[in-house]
Amino acid sequence: MSAKESIKDEINEIKNELESYVQNKMDLTKLHVAEDLSRFSSNIAVRLVMFYIGFFVLLFVSMAAAFAIGNYTQSTELGFIIVGGVYFVIGLIFFFFRGILIQRPIIKSFIHLFFPNYSHYDKD
Repeated sequence: MSAKESIKDEINEIKNELESYVQNKMDLTKLHVAEDLSRFSSNIAVRLVMFYIGFFVLLFVSMAAAFAIGNYTQSTELGFIIVGGVYFVIGLIFFFFRGILIQRPIIKSFIHLFFPNYSHYDKD
């Protein structure tokens, strides 16, 4: 075998190994993306189910509280107005502190989901 053929064989072997490496790297990237997407999807599904359960619990507890306050004050309407007022005040608090209470935790959870090694998000 001549030196030219030997170099040609070496180049072909390097080319094949490089193609194999690139293919393996692409497959690994696809697996990581699939893992992240499946984790994200299951996270969303769990949160939606918990939201719906929490919504109905809160609805029935609110109705029970409104009727209890109504019985105590001898006015069912006043009970519902008081409960509605409490929710209005809670809504205002959430509105004014939405950055701290809602936006920042959501941003942190997304960063943690897609970049698990990065834990230094403390900016506004």
